[in-house]
Amino acid sequence: MSAADGAPMMSDGKRLLRARDLCALIAAGDGRGSVTDIRQFCKDWAASDDSRRLKMIADVPGRLRWWHRFGARRFDLVRIAAVVDALCDRDDVTVPPWVSSFRSRRAVTLSQPRFPSGPWNDYIRSVAPAACARRNVWFRPVDLEDYRVHGFA
Repeated sequence: MSAADGAPMMSDGKRLLRARDLCALIAAGDGRGSVTDIRQFCKDWAASDDSRRLKMIADVPGRLRWWHRFGARRFDLVRIAAVVDALCDRDDVTVPPWVSSFRSRRAVTLSQPRFPSGPWNDYIRSVAPAACARRNVWFRPVDLEDYRVHGFA
């Protein structure tokens, strides 16, 4: 498996899941939902040092297919950008320039295409990382640190 065939890059005997790999993984789906691949990216991020993190976010993600501009896949890129932005802010890593190219016109979450007003969603907005407002993709900080991803549950 190599980066040339579109698979996640292998480095030092360990997988290096890159932001650019996420669209293909999300689109392929494994039955567990689109957030699973994003959470795996967060898990790999947490287990990486700064130089490895920079490799993970160096390349801009792209849509797997042109028709992913429509339907459920149309928010994948902005979700990835929001997560990268939030992780970089949290861990004091330089945000890559490609992140600023992505912002949703309407409010969305990591898993839902709409984010209507309501008590719970207002709470999420109040605790969300600053990156959420910049990308208009909303989630709680704990969503980047889900213990189930890290193997404790």
